[in-house]
Amino acid sequence: MKRNWILPLVLIMLALSIGLKLAANKKKLDSAKQSIDRSAFAIPVNTITTTQAAVEGTFSVPGTLEPHDHAKVMVQSQGKLASLTVDLGSRVTKGQVLGNLELAQKQLELASAELQLEKLRKDDQRYRELVAGKAATESNYDDVHFNFENQKVKVDQIRQQIRDAQVISPVAGTVVAKNVEVGEYVTANTAVVEVVDVSRLKAKVYVSESDAYRVKEGDAVTITSDVFPGETFQGKVTFVSPRGDASHNYLVEVAVQNEKSHPLKSGTFINARFDTGVVGDMLTIPKNALGEGKKDAYVYVVRGDTNGTRVTRRSLTLGREVGERVEVVKGLVPDEIVVVSGQLNLAEGSLVKVIGSK
Repeated sequence: MKRNWILPLVLIMLALSIGLKLAANKKKLDSAKQSIDRSAFAIPVNTITTTQAAVEGTFSVPGTLEPHDHAKVMVQSQGKLASLTVDLGSRVTKGQVLGNLELAQKQLELASAELQLEKLRKDDQRYRELVAGKAATESNYDDVHFNFENQKVKVDQIRQQIRDAQVISPVAGTVVAKNVEVGEYVTANTAVVEVVDVSRLKAKVYVSESDAYRVKEGDAVTITSDVFPGETFQGKVTFVSPRGDASHNYLVEVAVQNEKSHPLKSGTFINARFDTGVVGDMLTIPKNALGEGKKDAYVYVVRGDTNGTRVTRRSLTLGREVGERVEVVKGLVPDEIVVVSGQLNLAEGSLVKVIGSK
């Protein structure tokens, strides 16, 4: 009988032992998860004191070349493409007919309508003379004249339909894409070919807020490209956007002369050098002072209080890059102390110990 109690007793003791062990392990894990209060520990950092320095009126920004004119050549009608007289690379002029849809039926309709128009024109002239000689009434003439004018409208409509069925280039340039082949059916507003004009190019660049106020339409710009080392191309500012983007950068368009001896192509990366002739002051900080790079830029500014030397996080608006430094448009003023190393361990209000400063 006693043997019947031995096994349950062993199992109970084993379960109790496992439970006590699990409880002890959980207590250790909970203890490890508890955050350590580091607010009383001073984190070592290096700092700089912000200053403003003179900046020259010459600055450079990267950009990309685009064609001055770029057109998708469309048809305004629908039907089967009957002809296309250009290939990739073909040079075309403004207003040139590059192809057309099937026009045989429309041309027959036009010929018939023009014959009818000529008949009505003669009737109109004859009735005009009869009315003048009192041989016909004004009412008779009005009916004939109405038919004549109505037929003129019909002829014009058919002629417009024929024009809509033609592929006519709105710009001069080079064919860079063929989207439809002869024999294919196309719908209205289908882009049959694409034409670009690279005899004139434009560069799109973005400048900082401070530079946007220095650059003016008509300013000369020097363009360089790694494609032609040592060569320069002349440009002129044609547009300065009155509206900046979220990063306070402003679009500037520059018309570029495409030299025949060194022809540039659309899409080429370039460097645009502006010389505004203006010298001013600019506050800059090292790029490594930024907490997480230029996107959502911020720094830690050192301040003193009764509890010791602490930091506060400061959001920044950045401008242009100057070597390994970056312009601060908004967020800092001269003579503030900014952390340049050790900021990865910081948070708002962290206690710090300055171990090096410039």
